[in-house]
Amino acid sequence: MDVTSLFENVGASATGSIISKLACYPLDTIAVHYQTSTRRPLLSIPLKAYYRGIGVTILTVTPATALYLTTREAAQIALLPHLGDGALNDAASGCLAELAGSVLFTPMEVLKARLQISSHGEEGKLLYQLRDIARKEGFRGFYRGYVMGIVSYMPYNVLWWTTYGNIRRSMPDRSIGTQITCGAGAAAMISAAFIHPLELVKTRYQVATSDTVAAVGSVAGTRSSDQEGLRQVVRNVMKESGPKGFYAGFFPTLLRSVPSSIIMMLVFENLKAKRRVNAESAL
Repeated sequence: MDVTSLFENVGASATGSIISKLACYPLDTIAVHYQTSTRRPLLSIPLKAYYRGIGVTILTVTPATALYLTTREAAQIALLPHLGDGALNDAASGCLAELAGSVLFTPMEVLKARLQISSHGEEGKLLYQLRDIARKEGFRGFYRGYVMGIVSYMPYNVLWWTTYGNIRRSMPDRSIGTQITCGAGAAAMISAAFIHPLELVKTRYQVATSDTVAAVGSVAGTRSSDQEGLRQVVRNVMKESGPKGFYAGFFPTLLRSVPSSIIMMLVFENLKAKRRVNAESAL
């Protein structure tokens, strides 16, 4: 992949990511509220509160998603002579992309989730969260749940990209737009069902040291112990709600992830196709 193609890939990735995030961000906030047991009545907070953390998300998710999708495409091309154009290539290139992207995704997720659940003005400011995490936990605090993210998102990527690739390859007679929509939608639904319990545990652990969770803990009695580790989070969820607790917020997650995946891949694939046409016409 040459330098020009790389920058065009970054542009396509960033555009798809930004559009999908802006369209679906409030649903993401609602899902995080459910996952962390900090949910408030739907109309009890202003609309702008559902966009808390959108700034850091846009700033970080753009290079993170660009790195992820660019790594995935580069790996897929590099692996073609060895693995061919099939499910194994989809899985391997997706895993390599996750390893690269998580370096930027994890700090973004920690900050985003803490901003999303914030219950007062000061706590809802990025600078406050940066200082609070650094003061309480140091640099390591920005990577809370990093290993959990890698462990859970590796199989998630295998599932997502193999589903997406297989569905697209099974619809050769349909339009590209239909292939992308069906592939991305099905991949989002199937992988969301798999990843949600792991994502819930990771998110609760990532926000465990926040002031909002401390306030919830004074009422619930168990939440402060979330910061002891992932196993303790699992115990707390089981104690609070049983097995069904691991799917708290699944419906808003589904409402967010399906259209978000479709929007991102439609933009990315269409921009990539235009780039390829322009490159061929320039020859």
